[in-house]
Amino acid sequence: MPHVVIKAIKGATPEQVKQAAEQIAEIINKTMGKPKKYISVSYEEYASFDDWKKVYDEFIRGKDNVIVKPDYDPENL
Repeated sequence: MPHVVIKAIKGATPEQVKQAAEQIAEIINKTMGKPKKYISVSYEEYASFDDWKKVYDEFIRGKDNVIVKPDYDPENL
């Protein structure tokens, strides 16, 4: 069933992460009609911009499955 992974550079509080995950699950429930009991959301935190550049290259750059594309160049972080 739907599983969403949030990948981010450190800085969000545990409360912010929990709220974001709950809202993402709610949106999936409402827009895709998936029961909440089948939805999972995980969070991966990265310590530095150098770490983030690796994530960007592996999961974002040039990937057709990235539906909402970012508007920045990780080399300019």
